[in-house]
Amino acid sequence: MKAVDTIVDLVKEGSGNIMVFGIGGGGDIVSAAVLASALERYGFKSFIGSIVWERFLVDPVPGPVGLKELVGIDIIGDYSGVIMDEVHVLRGGRRITPQVYLVSKATGKPVYIVDIKYGVKGYVKGLQELMDYLGIDFFIAIDVGGDVLAEGWEEELWSPLADSLGLAAFNYFKNSMLAVHSIGGDGELPPNRILERIALLCKLGGCLGARGLTHRDAVFLEKILSIAHSEASLIPLLAFRGYYGYYPIRAGTREVLVTPVQSITFFLDLHKAYDISPLARIVDKTSSIEEARDKLNKACIYTELDLEYDLQPYIDKIDKPGIIIKTRLEGMKRIKQQCR
Repeated sequence: MKAVDTIVDLVKEGSGNIMVFGIGGGGDIVSAAVLASALERYGFKSFIGSIVWERFLVDPVPGPVGLKELVGIDIIGDYSGVIMDEVHVLRGGRRITPQVYLVSKATGKPVYIVDIKYGVKGYVKGLQELMDYLGIDFFIAIDVGGDVLAEGWEEELWSPLADSLGLAAFNYFKNSMLAVHSIGGDGELPPNRILERIALLCKLGGCLGARGLTHRDAVFLEKILSIAHSEASLIPLLAFRGYYGYYPIRAGTREVLVTPVQSITFFLDLHKAYDISPLARIVDKTSSIEEARDKLNKACIYTELDLEYDLQPYIDKIDKPGIIIKTRLEGMKRIKQQCR
C-alpha cells in the first residue's frame, strides 16, 4: 500500500475540504499544521484550526484567550475567527504573541480559531460557524500526547479540561475523527497508558489507521518550530531525527522518554473515544469553561485551569519546577478532599 492510501482511506469519499484542529491549546497547532500540509500533498484542501490557550509560562493569566481579547483577528461569528495578519493579546499587563499567529506566520496560511470560554455549547457553535464559512467536509481533531484518552484518575494527568471539551464538542459532528500524535510527547500520561487506551478502542473497532512522519513533514515541522514554540511538538521531530532517551520539558516539571514511537500519529474513531471518556461526558453540554471546570472538580479531577489560578501567588517564580510541582500536588489534594 502506498503512503498516500493510508491518508486517503481514512476520510470519507467526497471529503475535499478538511480542517485539522488542535484541541489542546499551546503547541497542538504546530502538529495540526504539519498534518494539514501532508493532506494538501495528497490532494485535499486543508485548513488549520485551534483553540487559544497558552501555557502559563507564556501567559500567566488563568484560562484560555477569548475571541474578543485577540487584537487584529478577523471575526467570523460569535465564537470563531481567523488569523491572517499580526495578532497579539494583552493579558496581565503583558503583550503576548499567541502560537496561532506564529504558526500562521511560519506557514503563510490563515489559522482559524474557536473561543472555548463558552463551554461545549459555544465550542460546537464555533465549529459550526467554521464549517459553514469554509465548506468543511471533514474535521480531524488532533491531540499531541494522548491525554485526551485519559479517564481522570491518572496521577500524571495535567490538562484534562481542554481535551475533554474538545472531544465532547467534536462528538457533535459525524464527519470528525480523532488523531493522537506523539504519544506521551507532552510529558503527561506515560506511553503505556495511552497504548492501553488505544488498544481498547481497537477492540471496539475504533482504530482507523496510523501514519508516521516523513522527511518532508520533518523539514516542514523544523521550519515552523524556528518561529513558533512547542515543546510537545518538538518531541516527534527529535524522535524522527534519532534522539533516544529522556528529554525535559515544561520548565523541568516533566520528562519525556523519546523513542521512534513519538513520530507516529494514530487515527481513531472520535465517537468511540467519546463513549469511553468519562471526562468528555462530564463536561458535555456546559455553557462556560468555569462550569466545565467545576463539574470536573466535583468528580475529584484537578484541571489545568485550577493550577493556573493556584500559581497566581507565585507568578514571579513559575519558572521554578519545584514550586509548580508542589502547587499542583497541593491542589490535587484539596480537590480530592472537597469532592468527598
